[in-house]
Amino acid sequence: MNKRMYGWAILLIILAVGCGKKDDTGTQGRPGMGGRSGGQKAAIPVQVASVVRGDISLYLLHTSTIEAEKEVDVVAKVSGQVVKLPAEEGMRVRKGQLLAQLDEAELKIDLLQARVKMETDQSAYERAKSMLEKNLISEETFETTRLQYENSKAAYEAARLRMQYTSIVSPIDGIVTARHIELGQRVNVNQVLFRVADFSPLRARIYVPEKDMGRIFEGQTAIITADALPGEKFIGVVRMVSPVVDPTNGTVKVTIDITNSKGKLKPGMFASVYITTEKHANTLLMPKRALLLESQTDQVFVYDNGIARKRTLKLGFVSGDTVEVLDGLREGDLVVVIGQEGLREGLPIRIPGQEVTQAPAKPGERQPGARMAAKAGDVPAQAKARPKAADGGKRVDPKEVERIENVFMQSRFFKRAFENRLQEDPELANDPAKKMAFFREFIQRMEDRVMQNPMIVQEFEKRVQEDPELETDLAKKMTFFQEMFRKMRRMR
Repeated sequence: MNKRMYGWAILLIILAVGCGKKDDTGTQGRPGMGGRSGGQKAAIPVQVASVVRGDISLYLLHTSTIEAEKEVDVVAKVSGQVVKLPAEEGMRVRKGQLLAQLDEAELKIDLLQARVKMETDQSAYERAKSMLEKNLISEETFETTRLQYENSKAAYEAARLRMQYTSIVSPIDGIVTARHIELGQRVNVNQVLFRVADFSPLRARIYVPEKDMGRIFEGQTAIITADALPGEKFIGVVRMVSPVVDPTNGTVKVTIDITNSKGKLKPGMFASVYITTEKHANTLLMPKRALLLESQTDQVFVYDNGIARKRTLKLGFVSGDTVEVLDGLREGDLVVVIGQEGLREGLPIRIPGQEVTQAPAKPGERQPGARMAAKAGDVPAQAKARPKAADGGKRVDPKEVERIENVFMQSRFFKRAFENRLQEDPELANDPAKKMAFFREFIQRMEDRVMQNPMIVQEFEKRVQEDPELETDLAKKMTFFQEMFRKMRRMR
């Protein structure tokens, strides 16, 4: 028994020595090991971003539906058949320009009869006046003749005015957005024939919580983006701030005029409104995703010649995917943005291919994998960032994707965004993984907007207590957000 145990011990020693030799020979001279030998650990691949200087602004983010400042319905003031129809939808018209012509035949006869009656009564009036001067008729008879003439004259003017109303003209400068009649159709009095809208300027109305009303004032600059126009931004100006707080929801109505010189924005578009409240210029900026999530303080890992070094930071403004660093980093430091969650102080790290993700130095420039810092007048980067289409490499259930898609497709805003993405990536239509990634991106963007409203946050927390699945089920979240949007529109 003792001999057998001794033999097993010898075998274990031989195996241990053999394994140790293999490790030593396998690790010596291998690149990326941090300069150590023997039992050295392999360097962990990470992705990094450079700390840069730039401008960052704080925004108030709200959503709204674009409206035309002037939008009027053109109605028929007389009945008749349409004999001429020069106006088409989308046509730009001037005030007083002919939109449609009604048949004048009947009204011409009425006008002729009214004129004959007026001229007859005018002659009778003039004779009565002459006879009154000679005391041949009484004052009462003269007044009766005069009143009859005045009535005839008024009837003639009314008939002449009805003749003018057969020409349907535009009441304002603008664009014909709707035409409700066809050539040869008979229209009735007060029937809506056209809708004309003035698109310059356009207007957005948002409802700001009363706690933020002191940060908004007339003349303040705003940036507007639309889901239907990705990458486009438009400048707006706060035109009016309501002097009263709505007691039903605790919000203040703010009206913003939008410059639409390019003509790309259209009434009815769903838009995001960013109102700049504060700005710090020439400050240190880094991507928000570099922060360690499990840390109770603001910390990041820095790439220091192949070694991970943990730094504690003091942060300033946070705008979208960009944060301001007040203390703890220097310009040019490389912070770990992917792979930092499993790191520890002093572990060896490496950058695959030595590819460094740099934050762009100029507005509008973007390098692969980089996040854009919020520049003065730029839209926060969260409005542009997109997740990888492969949904993190996870396998997805096609039936689950179909269930979520059926709910999402009930939103016209999602349909529009989905169609725009299909033009960029046609594979999205038949790739369940890409679809799921897009669903997550869209719901995240909606959550970023909706959760700015404290009333909606309170309602969401209440619903989660009733149905915990609401917090993770994309279809249920979409249904909740759609319900909140409808409530917001009704309040307007």
